Amino acid sequence: MLRSVLGACLAVQLFAAPVFAADINVGIILSATGPAAAIGNAERNGTAFAPAEIAGKKVNYLFLDEASDSTAAVTALRKLYQASKIDILVGPTTTPGSFAAIDPAVEYGLPVIALAPVNALVAPVDARRRWIFKTTTNDDHEATPLFANMKKTGVKKLALIGFGDSYGDAWSKVSADMCKEAGIELVANEKYARTDTTVVGQILKIIAANPDAVLIAASGAPAALPLLQLREKGYAGQIYGTLGATFGDFRKLTGAQGDGILVPLSPAVAAASFPDDYPAKKAALEFIERYEAKFGPGSRNIFAGSAYDALILIERAVPAALKAGEPGTAEFREGLRSAIEGLKGVAGSRGVYNYGPNDHTGLDQSALALGKLEKGEWVAVR
Repeated sequence: MLRSVLGACLAVQLFAAPVFAADINVGIILSATGPAAAIGNAERNGTAFAPAEIAGKKVNYLFLDEASDSTAAVTALRKLYQASKIDILVGPTTTPGSFAAIDPAVEYGLPVIALAPVNALVAPVDARRRWIFKTTTNDDHEATPLFANMKKTGVKKLALIGFGDSYGDAWSKVSADMCKEAGIELVANEKYARTDTTVVGQILKIIAANPDAVLIAASGAPAALPLLQLREKGYAGQIYGTLGATFGDFRKLTGAQGDGILVPLSPAVAAASFPDDYPAKKAALEFIERYEAKFGPGSRNIFAGSAYDALILIERAVPAALKAGEPGTAEFREGLRSAIEGLKGVAGSRGVYNYGPNDHTGLDQSALALGKLEKGEWVAVR
């Protein structure tokens, strides 16, 4: 069982204690500050259950804040490797930071478990991406249960409103592709900033387009704004959200008006409502129990789950990697990379991981179910 050792340890400054060559050194680079801090700090909480020892080797966890900045992420990675010869990296938090980390990872021959969701980080697996893995689902994984439900319920016209950034742009693309496949007309595609306090203009355009359903491509508290203003303006159609809506204050802000929204749902958020024969249910329930015992009722979230699962993967991979070489060596780093690539059937908070030479995503469509908000709680739709 994973033993909790990080907690306060992650708050200790790098180099506060000596690092020994024979130890396993795990670098952790997350957004503790900056625009992505809410996500980064949730991920940081997820690392609070790391094992102090794996296969008889002491494990050091070395944390640096990348401040939601891709340049800072690269600087932090180089500092961790050059000063402490880290054997593997968990992070960064953001998509730009994760892409920026690829070049130095390749240069050092350093395996990385990225926490950003974009599949282009790991696919196609080539000479560069062979070093990069992730513990998140892809946009198409999220969209599949939503569009399957739209097709089943006869949605013919869909409106989209999402963030005016890379998150929203990715959903614009996947929505256009899936609308085409499902024979659904995309009648509106509106954008807004995460910091906006009103989207009335966009909502009026959407209502004028008379859609059967609206998809909100946003996350956390800002995802509540379009829903509330759609209901305020009398829109009574079905509303869909993305996985990001299950994080943060969305439930609190929408209250009873949020009930009925359909989303892709992770077991890391709602394992109790998943079928008993779901392969990762036991692991997800264990994550939720441990996480909420430490951080409070209702605190579970997908971002903490991604970081928690990354450490499970490392724990599974180390014994095989030690056969290739000692920590601190290129042989051990390659051994870790190869061992993670060979992991099959590893149950975590977010699903069952199956990696391979051509698949560094690990999770597949089974990691997400159709979910809904029911009386203020996220539950899987049976």
